[in-house]
Amino acid sequence: MGRDLSTPQRTSMTVERWHRMLDDTAARRDIPQLYRDNLVEAADDMLRAGIIDPLEHFDLLELANAAYSHEIEEQIYLYRYFQHSGNYDVGSGDQRIGILRGVRFYLETDKFREPAGYHARIEDTDNGLELIANHGGRSLGVIDGKLLVTPSGEQHEMFETSRMQAGVDARSISDPDLYRAALDAIQLAKEEGDTKRHVELVGRASVSIFMPCPACDDSFSGREDCGECEGQGFVRETPERFRWRS
Repeated sequence: MGRDLSTPQRTSMTVERWHRMLDDTAARRDIPQLYRDNLVEAADDMLRAGIIDPLEHFDLLELANAAYSHEIEEQIYLYRYFQHSGNYDVGSGDQRIGILRGVRFYLETDKFREPAGYHARIEDTDNGLELIANHGGRSLGVIDGKLLVTPSGEQHEMFETSRMQAGVDARSISDPDLYRAALDAIQLAKEEGDTKRHVELVGRASVSIFMPCPACDDSFSGREDCGECEGQGFVRETPERFRWRS
C-alpha cells in the first residue's frame, strides 16, 4: 500500500534542502536508486506537511525521475571502465597476451589457468587500478579505461568477453542487430517509465563490443546525418572513442 499523503505531518524537509539533495552528484552516481527513492520520499513528506502543493509535488517528482533516468543512461558509459565482474581478453591486435577473470590475470602461455595459479591480480593502489605480479609484487601495468599500460609504455587493449550479472554469465554482444535492438529496448523502457527494466537493459547492453555513438549520442535527430556512426547510432568501441566520451 502507498503512503497516505492526505494527513498533515511535521517534517524538517524544505524545498531548498530537497534541491541540495537533487544536486548531490556523488549520491546520484553511486546509489542512483536510493538517491531517487530519497527524493521521492522527501517530496511526499513536504506534500503531507503542506509545504508544497500537488502541482509542485508533481514537478519535484519529474525532476527526480529525470535526474535518475539521466544517470542510468550514463551508466552505459561508466560500464566501459574495468568491471570486477567481467572477463577480458588482453592484447594488441590479434596477439593476446593473457586473460582477466575478474581481478585475476592469466598469461596466454598458461593453458591450465587454475584459479590458484594466476600470474597477477588487479589491486587498487595509489597509482589507480594496478596489475601486480604474484611473485615479487612488481607492477605489470595500470588500467586506463580499457587499456593495460605497462611500465615501459606498451598499451594492450582489454576486450570484455563476458560479465557476471545477477548470477548469469552474460556474453558480450557482438551482433550489431542485437545491439541496435538493445538500445531501442532501453529507449522504450525509458518512455514507459519502467525504471527497473531500464536499469537492467542498460547493464546488459554495456556488455558489448559496441558503444553508443559519442558524436550523435544515438539521438533520433542527430544520427541520420552523423558521419561517425553512419546513421546507426552506435560504433565499435575503441580506446580512442572511449576516451572521447569519458
